[in-house]
Amino acid sequence: TPNSQLTVEDSERLRPMPRSHSLLATLALLTVVAGSGCGRHEVQTEFHFAHGYHFSNAERAAIQSVADATAREVRTLLPTLPSGIVLRVLAGEPGDVIPETGETALAIPPATVQLTIDPTRPGGVAAVVDRELRACLFHEFHHLVRYQAVGRSHELMDNVVLEGLATAFERDFAGARSPWGIHPEAPEQWLEELLAQPPGVELRPWLGRHDDGRRWIGLRTGTWLVDRAIAKGGGSPASLVAARTADILGRAR
Repeated sequence: TPNSQLTVEDSERLRPMPRSHSLLATLALLTVVAGSGCGRHEVQTEFHFAHGYHFSNAERAAIQSVADATAREVRTLLPTLPSGIVLRVLAGEPGDVIPETGETALAIPPATVQLTIDPTRPGGVAAVVDRELRACLFHEFHHLVRYQAVGRSHELMDNVVLEGLATAFERDFAGARSPWGIHPEAPEQWLEELLAQPPGVELRPWLGRHDDGRRWIGLRTGTWLVDRAIAKGGGSPASLVAARTADILGRAR
């Protein structure tokens, strides 16, 4: 989810925030590869020991099953989805994940997704996986395809469009209704505010929580931009996965 491409430390892609990527630097990782020797999987899933939490066999099996099914589903929509996808899964604390969902993820090109789940949520890992994982992977897999097509960028509007496309994709094709996909009440004003930012501006306040209390300014505005571009010029979040930022802006405006 959501926390979408800052620095490697910040996130190679933020699905909506907050995400504590500094967590990685302090982990003593014990990697268990799920499903080894158990037939071919669409996704190679690695479970990392963190915060004293061991994923149970049932939790591992559920995550592997959803990851495999989602990769197959997304590949029918985005045929250039990379092969050999690796899903790194680790436990996080409440402050490491999106409060609304209990998880967070980031896409690391060319073919890795890192997923953090808070196992202390009501219903535990199983509830988060059942409720959030499919849509989360739709979002992250869209990022992997777009990175492959247009490359990574640390510029604000490139990330606004990146996140808008992935958010519209998870909404339209996975049925997700995420708060970071709700159009702003004054989208033109938010867009002008984003466009007015200088090159190289810090991304976190615009993709996560702004100092003024607003959240997901870039993601919500990006989703509106993508929807407006589609309404005016046709296509879908899947067919526009490789569209340039300027093309989306031009069509929307």
